[in-house]
Parts: sequence; C-alpha cells; structure tokens
Amino acid sequence: MNTPLTCKTADHSDLRQFSFSFFCDSCGSPWRSPAISFKSGGFAEIEHEVTKKLIWEKEHSAAFTGSNLEAHFMFNYCKKCGRWVCDKCFDSEGQHEGICKKCS
Repeated sequence: MNTPLTCKTADHSDLRQFSFSFFCDSCGSPWRSPAISFKSGGFAEIEHEVTKKLIWEKEHSAAFTGSNLEAHFMFNYCKKCGRWVCDKCFDSEGQHEGICKKCS
C-alpha cells in the first residue's frame, strides 16, 4: 500500500466495498473517501481462498491509491512544516498565506 497522505488514516473496507478516512494533521478532522465497490465481490464463483485474498488485496490497494490521490484535493500542504491540513487549519489569506495556522 502507498504511503498515506496524512499521518492518521482509517480503513473502513469490507468484502463488498472499500473506503478510507484521512485526518487533518493539525486538528484531526476526518475526510472519508466515497465507497468503491469491490468489483469481484461476493466470491460465489471463486472457491480457492488464496485466490480470493489476492483479488481482494489487489483491488483494495488500487482503491487506497485512488482515495489517497483524491485526498490531495481535500487537504492543504503547509510549505513550512510539511503537514496536510484541512481548510480551517490553513492560512489561505493574509501575510502568512500558504502555511498552516500553527506555523503562521
């Protein structure tokens, strides 16, 4: 699995769908990715347990990668400390534009 965008994440995936939460590195506010259906879900026609696990892991990894990329649009990067923060923790105006409020 790729390195998560934010320091704290949560995995809400199950055998039917994949979803992840990413938390603001400053205040901890969550953003939850939209659920992505498991395309090979159900496993009715697959009897081999190892095969089922490999298919699920491959789709889980792809879903995480997509959600992790989407999280870039939900958080702001602080040029000073390198944390990813939500809009309310980001100074997008004023003399410290482009850094988080903890750094400004």
